[in-house]
Amino acid sequence: MSLARVAAVLIAFLLLIVGAIVFWSDSPMTLSRPAVRRASEATRPRPQGSRKTVMLFFLAQGQNILQEEAREIEGGTTTTEDAKRIMQELVRGPESELKATIPLAAQVHNLFVDSSGTAYVDFNRELTEGHPGGVQEELYTVFSIVDTLAFNFPQIKRVQILIEGGEISTLRGGVNTSMPLAPRYAF
Repeated sequence: MSLARVAAVLIAFLLLIVGAIVFWSDSPMTLSRPAVRRASEATRPRPQGSRKTVMLFFLAQGQNILQEEAREIEGGTTTTEDAKRIMQELVRGPESELKATIPLAAQVHNLFVDSSGTAYVDFNRELTEGHPGGVQEELYTVFSIVDTLAFNFPQIKRVQILIEGGEISTLRGGVNTSMPLAPRYAF
């Protein structure tokens, strides 16, 4: 048998063993989300009055990715309270070199999560009227909202953006927001 053939058989055997170990392993495998830089993992909600670290998604300067920024917020007693506080922090913008994705004049009127895991976030008109427009800018705005909520709350699977209590088809003509959107961590 040639040396190359022996090496190929050994490599195939090793791959088979590694595959079997992974397949029958008792511990679950976790995969990282693409095109996202993790500063650290978000913590679980705590009793009201306690601080918790959350991750907010902003635009990385000079790159086409959303990047996380850790932020401490006052924990609420419900997921809805925490989610609304997180959205208010997202509107305030980044505290680092990252770029804001939401107009500063935008305000969160309301937020609720239904039993199917869809979060409804109701903003004032400034989210659309103060937005610069453009498909890429809309993508950053929409998915900074969606990704921030879905990342911090595993029970949130989709996000519907509302303006003044009503559904909108798009922020400024570029991205379809007429239905709930799942997180999208890569562009």
